[in-house]
Amino acid sequence: MVALGIAARVLVWSLSGGFHHPDEIFQYLEPAHYLRTGHAWLPWEFSRGLRSWVPPAYYAALLEVLSWTGCTGLAAQRAVALHNALLSLLLIPAAYRIGLALAQDASAKSAARWSSLFAAVLPALVYFTPHTLIGVPSMIALAWGWVFWLEARRDDSGANSKMVWCGLLFGLVGSLRVILGFHMLVPLVDLLWRYRVRAIRYLTLGALAPVVLFGLVDWVTWGSWFHTTIEYVRYNYLEGAREISRPWYFYLTDTHWRAMGPAAVVSVLVALVSWRRTWVLMLTILVPTVALSTVGYKAHRLLMVNWFALAVLLGVGMSTISNRAGRRWPRRGALAATLIAALVVASNAWGISNWPWTWRRGVFRAQDFVGRQDDATGLLLDGRRHLNGGSVVLNRPIPQAEFRLHRTQESPFNYAALRDASPEANALRHRGWSTEATFDDIVVLKRSDSEP
Repeated sequence: MVALGIAARVLVWSLSGGFHHPDEIFQYLEPAHYLRTGHAWLPWEFSRGLRSWVPPAYYAALLEVLSWTGCTGLAAQRAVALHNALLSLLLIPAAYRIGLALAQDASAKSAARWSSLFAAVLPALVYFTPHTLIGVPSMIALAWGWVFWLEARRDDSGANSKMVWCGLLFGLVGSLRVILGFHMLVPLVDLLWRYRVRAIRYLTLGALAPVVLFGLVDWVTWGSWFHTTIEYVRYNYLEGAREISRPWYFYLTDTHWRAMGPAAVVSVLVALVSWRRTWVLMLTILVPTVALSTVGYKAHRLLMVNWFALAVLLGVGMSTISNRAGRRWPRRGALAATLIAALVVASNAWGISNWPWTWRRGVFRAQDFVGRQDDATGLLLDGRRHLNGGSVVLNRPIPQAEFRLHRTQESPFNYAALRDASPEANALRHRGWSTEATFDDIVVLKRSDSEP
């Protein structure tokens, strides 16, 4: 399964580029570059204090190690993305153990194997892994938190140590991604119902280390304990300051149903066929899906962890189908189950084919090219300021700015990365700017030395 997982992740990484969302650059890698070099554009969240410096510090260390091997700029950004993809291989054994915990009968190993298979290759899940979104490490920690929760609810003899691990991982998840508190609600209620005060004691003991760490970093960097968590909740839920609002059914239709592809009905039936075993995991993702549907701002990445849960639900369901088919058609049952699984995976791949696989990749490549030009003193960019790879991709302490025609007369900006055949690019060509390179739909233009 791990070999399949590696192959799937490397394939998706090789096919993707740019970013899924600007946050993966400007909330994490750009601040990381700032910690290393002191030069970067920090978004407003790092003025108000909505973001912890812990994740950027981790990426800064990673970028620093990569720089020792000569890996910088776009190559470093791609290497970090691959690092995240390979780190997500931890989801495969997590799915295996959850499959075991949910089945708990003679078919448990079959359910575990099928679950780990879907965790290895389910396209919508794998799609998110080669990105530096905070949702990726949060999803990994949450998945393992679910492992210890489900094992604790099944095995009273080892529940104490498992609840400590569960508390540690849930504490880490909550510190990294507050919104994932909804995905921890059912597990926490379940453990409290089963173990009462005992659960409070051991969950708190486990959560203490990550919560104190993030709180301490907030105190050192922002001047007060848990500053980023308080500001995040205040901005997103009390002030309601979001400029994008989508209908309540967005998560059901766009994020899940359409992404499942043309065989969505088959996928749903497979996931539901073992509902008596998996209802608690279904409820675990249903609660946050409903809760977040009431908030105006919605995005695919906010529920990426649902795809991991769906991988497990599909795995346990396929185990049931495979066992039943095997009893009825001993020679053809396994083949029928394999074909159904292949249909589900292929349908999901089709469903996410219109997701932003290479969004802004051309701009990233253009920045990397300009960053390697010795005569570059400034770069004008196509699109708004945050729609690029930042200083971490350019890897040069030179100014970058959104393209405005009057800025071409300002001395620092001698390069521009614009959409090829756009009015802006044609205007610069008319002024004598030369074409230096083209990447996807982006052309790199250089100002003529003779231009006044």
